[in-house]
Amino acid sequence: MWFRLCRLLCQIYFRLFHNFRVEGLDYIPADGGFFVAANHESFFDPPAVGCDVERRMFFLARKSLFAPPVMDRLLPTIRALPVDQEKPDMTGLKRIIDIARRGDGVLLFPEGSRTLDGRLQPAAPGLGLAIAKSGVPVVPARICGAFAAWPRGGRPRLFTPLTVVYGPPLDFSNSPHLKTKNYQALSDEVMAAIGRLQPEA
Repeated sequence: MWFRLCRLLCQIYFRLFHNFRVEGLDYIPADGGFFVAANHESFFDPPAVGCDVERRMFFLARKSLFAPPVMDRLLPTIRALPVDQEKPDMTGLKRIIDIARRGDGVLLFPEGSRTLDGRLQPAAPGLGLAIAKSGVPVVPARICGAFAAWPRGGRPRLFTPLTVVYGPPLDFSNSPHLKTKNYQALSDEVMAAIGRLQPEA
């Protein structure tokens, strides 16, 4: 109930103050585990990507945000998972893989951190490793307008349009990169798919 309330408040806020639009939502798989891989522009990205997705989905958040005595209790209630950006470890990756294998979704940002200038950044190999170990499809998503709405180092700006575009799921089950364990190449393919997505005029 609490999660649904938070999602509803996000929907109301984005549509009132950012003319929020979502395209390609039907590309989210109806069942089974999956990843949504999106570009990272702003703190708005996780709620913007997740607020219209009906499937159960988890979100990664910087470990430092889980500060007691409030945020360490609050963030898990909205399906946020702590991740250490300074010292990534296999424990966090295994948790992401386990969630996908059991049939839920996870939102991942291949770039790792928010963009400084609004442009797409190179992908890190972590997503490729998660793809290889989980075997689930990856839905690319392009977030447009979040950098203008809340740039890194800046403040939120009202009445700036915000759009999320989902693309067809990517299936890497027969990818030659799996045999060679070329995780960077897998991540690069996902990032290229994100770059091809554009909102309708």
